[in-house]
Amino acid sequence: MPFISLSKLLRFNLYYWCAIFSLGLLSSWHNALIHNKEFEWRYLPTMLASEMVAMLLTAIVVVWSYRRIQQQFFANWQLLAGVALVALIYIPAENAFWMVLWDKDIIDMRMLIGNLDTSVLAFFVWAACYLTVLINQQQLAREAETSQLSQKIQQLELQALSHQLNPHFTFNALNSVCALLEAERYDDAEIMSEQLATFLRYSLSKSPDSLVQLADELSAINAYLQLQKTRFGDKLKVNWQIDESLKQQRIPALLLQPLVENAIKYAVATRQQGATITIGGTRRQNSVHLQVSDDGPGSELAAPAQSSGVGLDNIRNRLLQHFGADARLDIGATPQGFTVDISLPWQSA
Repeated sequence: MPFISLSKLLRFNLYYWCAIFSLGLLSSWHNALIHNKEFEWRYLPTMLASEMVAMLLTAIVVVWSYRRIQQQFFANWQLLAGVALVALIYIPAENAFWMVLWDKDIIDMRMLIGNLDTSVLAFFVWAACYLTVLINQQQLAREAETSQLSQKIQQLELQALSHQLNPHFTFNALNSVCALLEAERYDDAEIMSEQLATFLRYSLSKSPDSLVQLADELSAINAYLQLQKTRFGDKLKVNWQIDESLKQQRIPALLLQPLVENAIKYAVATRQQGATITIGGTRRQNSVHLQVSDDGPGSELAAPAQSSGVGLDNIRNRLLQHFGADARLDIGATPQGFTVDISLPWQSA
């Protein structure tokens, strides 16, 4: 059972008996007014003391129930039984006290429970209100635990996505290094290895659930593209169309790199003449649109591109985890090329 604040339960107990005392005081004043009598102010301290005793007795019930809740041994019937016991002790004792105060002899035990029907009502109303507060506190605690669990699940999902991304990219890059070595392009292989190390340092330094500035992400992508140009040479051409005002926009780390990787894989590597990759970014009212497009085969390879490795499904999931329904990923494929458009909420610097 979720943790419940003892201080809140005790405050409820205090507020309840203060309300009962106020109602009792109002009732006594109203009764004196109806019968055209002067209100007996001398009984005020005694009335207050009587309610304080009731408050202390129910406070004992609160502490007892709180400990039972912590031990997960609490049941509603136990509370009702405890309140009934407190009422059976308190009501006769209160009646006896008032009879002594008024110099009346107790000639019949039934006199001690003469107002049982009205006095016991306050205790069972207290029990109903207490259970309501208790259930409300439990619900709030459950909601807090659910929220924390949801955040942990989101972090784990983002970590899983990141763990898919890094091995996938590293595997492809190492294959490229091996291809250069087989072609006896040793200088290019050395440069590519250094660039790979630089890019991996960037990617591994970012938490999977972190947001980075677009400028940093573009710098890492540029390093990645320079790495790939070592392999493809003039077959790989890059066109940057990024609005400078977007450089401070924050995006999930390594969001665009899989799109650039897919463009190289399906447009540059599959064609003898290579392809041009365009990386663009614009602002449209309260949203930012980031695009990665190529002039390769396009619709002829749309299906493989959508199902590739860590491709579009993982990007959608990362966007969902960070921005929910405020982010969107759209795909456009024609015989003249392939375009992926990412829409994010605008964030002012």
